[in-house]
Amino acid sequence: MIRWSWSACLLLAAGYLLFAGGCGDKRPAADSNDELDLPDKVVFNEHIRPILAANCAACHGGVMKSGGLSFVFEDEAIAVGQSGNASIVPGDPAASFLLDKITSDDPLVRMPPPDHGPALSDRQVGLIERWIAQGAGWEEHWAFVKPTPVKVPRLADDAWSRNDIDRFVLRKLREKDLQPSPEASRGALLRRATLDLTGLPPTVEELDAFIADDSDDAYDKVVDRLLASPRFGERWATMWLDLARYADSKGLGQDRRRPTMYMYRDWVIRAFNRDMPFDEFTIKQIAGDLLPNATLDDYLATAFHRNSPAEDEGGTDDEEFRIVSIMDRVNTTWQVWHATTMSCVQCHSHPYDPIRHEDYFKFMDFLNNVQDGDLTSEQ
Repeated sequence: MIRWSWSACLLLAAGYLLFAGGCGDKRPAADSNDELDLPDKVVFNEHIRPILAANCAACHGGVMKSGGLSFVFEDEAIAVGQSGNASIVPGDPAASFLLDKITSDDPLVRMPPPDHGPALSDRQVGLIERWIAQGAGWEEHWAFVKPTPVKVPRLADDAWSRNDIDRFVLRKLREKDLQPSPEASRGALLRRATLDLTGLPPTVEELDAFIADDSDDAYDKVVDRLLASPRFGERWATMWLDLARYADSKGLGQDRRRPTMYMYRDWVIRAFNRDMPFDEFTIKQIAGDLLPNATLDDYLATAFHRNSPAEDEGGTDDEEFRIVSIMDRVNTTWQVWHATTMSCVQCHSHPYDPIRHEDYFKFMDFLNNVQDGDLTSEQ
């Protein structure tokens, strides 16, 4: 969190007043690019985005766009700011006002301001300059880039690896001059697998049977047995139910009970024990009631969107809490299925993810077509 002070605000104001004027002296650059160890090709996500996120996004991001400048979206980064100068001119570092700001020695001009952090290093400045010279190529946030297959390493004298993941681990161990840990005892392996898959410790009988089984697939048989156990669904459903903000009560005010919500809990457990495909699992919870020939189970699945906290005291406004519930559904849907903090975009464009403020309300409109049904017969 940034702590603002009057001195910091005055420094920022003075810096932006000078934004259209002279930029003072600049820090001397290194004698050559060789000293900076710059890559031949500067990649935005790898080299530039981390610099901007760490040093610039607090003031020039989705939350704040000081001077009308944001480094979250390409069109805003290369646009002409309030100073009348273009911060980034692809292919022309000399015309890019960003370089004047980050290389200045004048504390009223330099970015980031002294109160906000140290000046960028020569290498960071060199990366930005080379990136602009190479056309200032922009990329989607790495989290939104489709992953591509990675070549599995093949290492000499590898008698340890049993699968492809092991080969990546072994490569890193060798890079660090480390050796793999010895294999765990059978008792430890069984305890780990049983706790992980069912949430329960193994019984003495299960331990004795595993130790006595000297077949090559003894461990595989243990895993198959645990996956077939009804306890598997109970264990792993808890994680999804946490994401779905499951509760047996409404959560606000008098916190009245939801006496039938357990049926959604049981649906999730059954889905895990059936090994339901994730696409089916998703569709049923978002729109199970709209499926052709929808079953009772399909309707139960849509209770994912009925887990919102609700306030149904007599003095509350129904429309207010209907909107609160819809916003909760927007935030939860994006957080659960996209691992994205969409709730931030409720108030402003996202400072780190390429999601604009307007996008929040476009998605909210998609869900804003339901009638609240929380009122009880008592009311």
